[in-house]
Amino acid sequence: MNTFFPTTGSEADWNAAYYRLEDYFRSLRVVNKVHQSQVILRILEKAAARHAADTTQNPTTVAMEEARAAMNQWFESILGHRERIGVEGLISLAAVDAAARWPVGFLTDEIPADFRREMMESDVRAGPDLQVSNMVPRPIDVSPLLDPINIAEALEKFRWSVALLAVVVLGALSFSVFVLMR
Repeated sequence: MNTFFPTTGSEADWNAAYYRLEDYFRSLRVVNKVHQSQVILRILEKAAARHAADTTQNPTTVAMEEARAAMNQWFESILGHRERIGVEGLISLAAVDAAARWPVGFLTDEIPADFRREMMESDVRAGPDLQVSNMVPRPIDVSPLLDPINIAEALEKFRWSVALLAVVVLGALSFSVFVLMR
């Protein structure tokens, strides 16, 4: 294992950078701890060299920028130059389930041939181009049964039917109570 002793920044800052990279790689499902630690130490060494040149930046920020740059360069070595290589690379990495199938293949110089082939075959494309259309308002065709005038008449008849039914039920109950009480 490499030893890492940065000349600038505090130990707490570099530990925070390490943990942030570890969490980031775990989110990408890179869970082989030995490989993950080696990759993190390589990135932290580059970040420490950059931080020594400009100590105003936070080591975690510098480390994450170095990780993104390393990943973009690695994706470009596999997929070739593309406009959004980082996004396409991450999607391809997830699509081929690289972390489970090649646990020590992430950010390595020696990329297995089948891994390279599957990454290239997992071509990421956006959906179809957006097409703007216009919807012209048209009158709604209403059947005669749903004509507003007929609805009002039907509700009026229904209201009278419910009122009549309520009177009949109330009358029947009253009559039943009267007969039972006698």
